Amino acid sequence: MSNEAEETPVHAPLPIKTFITSVARIEQLAHPFTRITFRGGDLAHFRSIGPDQFLYLLLPPTGRKDLTIDAAFEWSQYQAMPESEQPIGAYYTVRHHRPDVTELDIDIVKHGHEGQVGTWLKQAGPGDPVALWGPRMAYAPPPSTQRQLLIGDETALPAIASILDAGPIGARVDAIVELDPDTVLDLPELRGLTINRLDGPEAHQSKLPAALRGWTLNEADYVWGAGEFDLMRELKSYLRDCLGMPAEQVSMVGYWRRNPQP
Repeated sequence: MSNEAEETPVHAPLPIKTFITSVARIEQLAHPFTRITFRGGDLAHFRSIGPDQFLYLLLPPTGRKDLTIDAAFEWSQYQAMPESEQPIGAYYTVRHHRPDVTELDIDIVKHGHEGQVGTWLKQAGPGDPVALWGPRMAYAPPPSTQRQLLIGDETALPAIASILDAGPIGARVDAIVELDPDTVLDLPELRGLTINRLDGPEAHQSKLPAALRGWTLNEADYVWGAGEFDLMRELKSYLRDCLGMPAEQVSMVGYWRRNPQP
């Protein structure tokens, strides 16, 4: 998940805070994921708010090991900081939160979109300091939802897995996921769950729009999606403008940009 996290308004029912913590362990999962577990510090005060909650992972500036911010950090301070002092980072979904041991997991996709975070990850290890800013969320199905459609690329898989773990509202859940051929799809089993896997994209042309247009949606359906920013905007436009779905039944979050803005 990159530093976009835009398109659908996101929610933070609690004040957004900065949590200072450190790396506990790094684990290689099924391709293409790496799991980072954070432990201790301010995580004693972290409260989960929803299955697709995400945090901004704030890291030391490139080439440094020390954090240049503390728990009082707010984004209004960022532009005023010297460039050499500005933290690097990106948004990531919380995969697991274990408050009893003050631990939190995030799963990072190693697919070339992580940028500076990927550079940091190659040298990261237990004890390295980090800050986490958040949490926020977008997943909010109406109580009347009868069926959910979850849609996204590889970067959406941790959030989709967390949503499935939470037991989604509605008797039926469908998922459309677009993955590289060598991606291992490891999602929780859920009664009534149907997963439609698309191989791709080809030449950066996603197959998700065509797949969504071939889907029959009903008045009581809820659609949640996450992935590349412009793609999520296209899908949201189709659902809202072409199909006329109400805003509360559509949640689309842009996790990363294929062509980052300068």
